[in-house]
Amino acid sequence: MSQKVNPRRLGVMLLDVIVVLATYYLAFLLRFDFQIEHPFPDILFQTIKVVPFVYAAGAFSFGLYRGIYYFSSFSDLINIMKAVAASAIVTGALILFLRHGGWYPRSVLIIHPILVFLFVGGIRFGIRLAKNLVLIPRSFGADSKGVLLIGAGSLGESIARQMLNAPDAAYRVAGFLDDDKEKWGLSIHGCPVLGGLESLNPILDKENIQEIVVTIEDRRGQVVRSIAESLADRETKPELKIAPTLSEMLTSPGASLQLRKAMPADLLNRKVVRLELDRIAASLKGRSVLITGAGGTIGGELSRQCLSFKPARIILLDNHATSLFYAENDALSHRSPETEVVAILGDIRDRALLRELFERDKPQVVFHAAAHKHVSQLESNIVEGLSNNLLGTYRVAEAADKHGAESFLLISTDKAVRPAGIMGATKRAAELAILHLSQKSKTRFSAVRFGNVLGSSGSVLELFRRQMAAGGPLQVTHPEATRFFMTVEEAVQLVLEAFSLGRPGEVFILNMGTPVRIMDMAKNLLLLSGLTPGKDMEITVTGLRPGEKLHEELMEDPAGYESSGHPDILILRKENRLVEEFPATLASIEAACAKADPAAALKALAGLVPTYQAHA
Repeated sequence: MSQKVNPRRLGVMLLDVIVVLATYYLAFLLRFDFQIEHPFPDILFQTIKVVPFVYAAGAFSFGLYRGIYYFSSFSDLINIMKAVAASAIVTGALILFLRHGGWYPRSVLIIHPILVFLFVGGIRFGIRLAKNLVLIPRSFGADSKGVLLIGAGSLGESIARQMLNAPDAAYRVAGFLDDDKEKWGLSIHGCPVLGGLESLNPILDKENIQEIVVTIEDRRGQVVRSIAESLADRETKPELKIAPTLSEMLTSPGASLQLRKAMPADLLNRKVVRLELDRIAASLKGRSVLITGAGGTIGGELSRQCLSFKPARIILLDNHATSLFYAENDALSHRSPETEVVAILGDIRDRALLRELFERDKPQVVFHAAAHKHVSQLESNIVEGLSNNLLGTYRVAEAADKHGAESFLLISTDKAVRPAGIMGATKRAAELAILHLSQKSKTRFSAVRFGNVLGSSGSVLELFRRQMAAGGPLQVTHPEATRFFMTVEEAVQLVLEAFSLGRPGEVFILNMGTPVRIMDMAKNLLLLSGLTPGKDMEITVTGLRPGEKLHEELMEDPAGYESSGHPDILILRKENRLVEEFPATLASIEAACAKADPAAALKALAGLVPTYQAHA
């Protein structure tokens, strides 16, 4: 790529030429103790004509004029070293082998590049130093925010540097807290490392701190929870903010360098998902992709992430008109010109609609996210739950098989493990449905099982937010109830990764991390909102509802899985006995649903999913 030359950059280039010429002359002076005698003055003036051209060529070759000189960094210093070294070798070859080799003082070829490196590098870093110390004001006014940074690593250093270099001096960095004791007492850009997290309240008592900024990635959930708990009893609480990491900015649409308020997702100890982007792209680019339940939280995120891999067509199917309307508009705003967006309002149980869809749009990849998922609701709507979650899944899968789709992925749930309610039992039965079809189909059928998605519609977090907006109290079913949580972005990333593995007839299990106590989530949500639990808003215990479990599981047998080759994705071992019994049981369930007979449907379901205990 050509390097544009603007007036400022031209000035730096001319300055470099002057430096090269001056240091060449200085190298001769140093070599001869400032007394250059015949014939060396002639050699100096004859060879000095070559030197600036060689060094200019080296500077352009190593991109010395691409950088912004007042942001010079260590990488710029390395490039200067490379340019100077290469230019010195070329200069030496031209002088020694082509001309004046006999009389030329060899030590000049060593002294000169050293001087060039020192002066050229010194000028650039001098400009940066002048900008930092002279051009940027260092006085902090009454409006400057006192900031305490949590984490004295590379992200903390970067945030501190940006705050210190802010032209309006909006931030006054009081220091860092870091649990690494070896950093205590040291400083970064003049800002001291004051201790570990246990020092938080004593420092807040002494310093005027308006903002606490978390500048770490590992163990962030644990750190955010600890900070929130430490602030619980304080009358005035600094605002808790999060510095986004590079991985978040690369993987999350809309993420930026701006600090943001701490959110419930920051309470989770999640890690960066390792994605094989080329493999996922090979599975989706140029394909026709069908997403059922596209108006839901998972379906919508699937649409957005799939669109980034440029499928030829993306088909959005949902039976909720308003949700589908917004999903279509969102897809249209994220699509590339080569991707067609098709929105279909309809039910996954409608065989005629499915036949027309598959014949017309020919989906090659199917992500089946459509399901009734509200646990307590399905306990009193048994037939509807079975009809939609099991029969609907089977009909979409059956259409995919009949019309030769390449792959079908079912979005399942951890509630399918030893289900206590209709929702979990129907999802487990749906897993068996696609495993049954995979035995003889050319379509690659598989399922992905994971836990609760933080912030999805109807999730516990969404309920808490509604309760807070109404003035409380927050309602928790049991003080010891735990659930697995992950963000929707992370869940869908792992779904796509599991899909790209290309393993037919498998149930994939996502690594959900450590279960979270719902009571702790309620308390921390209040703390993040600046409220004190039990003082500003109460938390009440209502008792477990029908179909709910105290603790969720990801698999029945802790050893009943295999490695997928990905650290966050496991594969459930197959259960062929249950799959073989599937057709007859499905027929019984379908007949019971047609008669609206929940008792008969439950009896058949219990036979298909032995770990489910039907309610009397």
